[in-house]
Amino acid sequence: TRLLSQLCARHIIAVEPLLYRRTVAASGAFGATAATAPGQAALEAVRTVAPRGADVVLEMVGHNQETINEALDLVKSGGTVVAFGVPDDPVYHFHFEKFFRKNVVLMASVYPDPGVDFPEAVELLERGQFDTEGIITHSFPLSEIQKAFSTATEYQDNVIKVALEL
Repeated sequence: TRLLSQLCARHIIAVEPLLYRRTVAASGAFGATAATAPGQAALEAVRTVAPRGADVVLEMVGHNQETINEALDLVKSGGTVVAFGVPDDPVYHFHFEKFFRKNVVLMASVYPDPGVDFPEAVELLERGQFDTEGIITHSFPLSEIQKAFSTATEYQDNVIKVALEL
């Protein structure tokens, strides 16, 4: 969200079920202009700034069949849903009629292109154009990879992102 706010987005609404993460997002620390819980609250938050729906919705949760359908509720007709979230199931219950009737563009984004994306990311960091402050809240040596994984996946100790030290 921070990079989107730096590049182009006028309104960024973070939809976060965990209160502590929603509080961080609402502070504007990561570029969000608002933060809300999922469901009806998210729909109302989007409608406040974009009555017809959002131009672009990023689904970055994964591991949950309902979030892609919630993204269809939030996007405007002719808008775009970008699915970053990793699916757990080979087949999802998908509201195809809503997707079709709204003429939504659905784009998957599985991984970055290391030859293109990494040099650009490093350049942004080197030029001081992107600040990672507050994003990485926990750091572990490689020897504690299991603890790092547990901290991240179980949302322990108010974790945002975990880094491994190599």
